[in-house]
Amino acid sequence: MGTPPSQTRYSQTATLYLQSDRAERALELALEGVEEDPTNPIHHFLAGVASVRLGQYEEADRRFIEAVRIYPAYELDVEPEREAGWAEAYNAGADAYASGDVEGALAAWKGAATIFQLRPEAHRNLAMVLQAEGRHEEAARVYRGALDGLERRPATRVLEEADIARRVELRQGLEDELGSLLLMMNRYSEAEPLLRSQLEREPGDAQLQGDLALALSGQGRMEEAAEIYASLLSEDELETTQLFNLGIALFRAEDFRRAGEAFRRVTELRPNSRDAWFNYANSLFADGAWADLTRVGERLLELDPLNENAGLITARALLETGDEEGALERLDRIDDAPVHVEGLLMLSGDGQTTIRGRLAGNQAEPGTEVRLRFSFYGEGEVLGQETLVLEAPPLGETVTFELPFDGVSVGYRYDVLP
Repeated sequence: MGTPPSQTRYSQTATLYLQSDRAERALELALEGVEEDPTNPIHHFLAGVASVRLGQYEEADRRFIEAVRIYPAYELDVEPEREAGWAEAYNAGADAYASGDVEGALAAWKGAATIFQLRPEAHRNLAMVLQAEGRHEEAARVYRGALDGLERRPATRVLEEADIARRVELRQGLEDELGSLLLMMNRYSEAEPLLRSQLEREPGDAQLQGDLALALSGQGRMEEAAEIYASLLSEDELETTQLFNLGIALFRAEDFRRAGEAFRRVTELRPNSRDAWFNYANSLFADGAWADLTRVGERLLELDPLNENAGLITARALLETGDEEGALERLDRIDDAPVHVEGLLMLSGDGQTTIRGRLAGNQAEPGTEVRLRFSFYGEGEVLGQETLVLEAPPLGETVTFELPFDGVSVGYRYDVLP
């Protein structure tokens, strides 16, 4: 039962000020009432209401908690006030984010997540922005707070079947996002149950199976992981993207032989994908598969001819297979290159592809024009070409570049133009 609220001159006056939109004065009076009689829950409740109106969500949360502790039935009055505060803060965060004020959005969504836990939308937005900013521990805590909130039931209404179904859908989405985040943070034991839950819903998802194998190998359970990887690689109908992601997962798990097999299959499907050949070559290098690497390295250099690292690992493969003359010739080509291209990254989305990278100075005189023609590919066909023109930087220095292409590409290569 607790101690029910009783009206006082503080509560009556504070209520009048709230009705007149004078929240600051209402808060002062409510706090005076708390000081006068901290056992009367009405003062805590009104202090919470005033704090919500002022955007002081942590203070409001504390006051509401105390009001309900003293008088549990107050939850019926507190919950609507919390939800109203949530709506105000959530919308403020959306407006701030739309205007480019990320910090303002974070502050608003944090307030929304604090004042009302029964709706996860603010938590989700907050977690996604925190993750994008590299604040992974905070993001994980926010995701867990959202999931905890979905375990609770409203005090003021009964959930209909549609409400329950919607909450299940929201929970699944949050678990999926949290599982991916925990995997990225190398928190494998925490990620495992979330990944298994996803696989119960989507048992044929190769990406999820690969992620589970990575989580298992990260915990030292290599035999279980190897069994999953072997099963995945035996499938003939994996999509190219699934194979590529599987190769990455295998490489991270240091299963370089199987990673090489996955990337080999990607190169067969996308023979002009520089990234597929790059990952294939690096898997072979890590596995010490020198004979295969001599061939794969040369193919990679056809697609990425100014890549110094590609030249070096190819030279190493030639040396390891006894072709000392070929290795020295490859090293000479590296030394004689006008510039080197480093850190290539392809980004695709919203109907556009962007290539980012760095040009490192080598033999070319600083300021010399360097022209690279990039070719972009779909699934088997050439989508188009773009020419990048830069000035060679001095030896030991680099210059970054970004080349946009109007179209979604799955692979690319470049050629050096005279």
